[in-house]
Amino acid sequence: MKIHRLLSLTDLVVLVVVAVIVFLPGRSVTAEPPSKVDADTRLALAFAEARARAFPEDGKAVADVARRLGEVGQLDWAVQAAYVGAERAAKSPTRWRALLAASIAHADRLEVKEALELANHTLAECAEVGEVACPSHEEVRVEIYQRHLDAGVKSGIDPKKDPNGFREKGEAALRHVRAIGTGNDPK
Repeated sequence: MKIHRLLSLTDLVVLVVVAVIVFLPGRSVTAEPPSKVDADTRLALAFAEARARAFPEDGKAVADVARRLGEVGQLDWAVQAAYVGAERAAKSPTRWRALLAASIAHADRLEVKEALELANHTLAECAEVGEVACPSHEEVRVEIYQRHLDAGVKSGIDPKKDPNGFREKGEAALRHVRAIGTGNDPK
């Protein structure tokens, strides 16, 4: 009876919860690379990560890390690396590359609205830094990518449900040019 007066049911529940928290082992915080990735790919990814850490303001290094992470199927990490890199490169003229990498990583995850928003932001950054940091051929490449995404999003097709339909709508919005030679017939 004396124990009943000293301990209530709530006290016992709290005691059990505290005991579980104290005696359970901690969670592991190590990350394992995908088992299907070969040693050369792992090494290239490690070097890309080292370059991005050594030069955090370099948007090209950040884009390389995000691209390599996407290639090995680590799409969540690719998005995260690109966002963090874009923040670190906020005052760099190559920031547009990190933003483009984040957009591509979102597109790989089929998150096209986020990808389109970042593609629009990339185009604005590219135009702002000018020809030296964002050459015209790179700007055209980003613009084609942005138009493709824009047409797919405007079509209303969900790329997770119908990826081929989304791709077809995006491609239909682009003007196709086919070049067959120079027009000079060498005889």
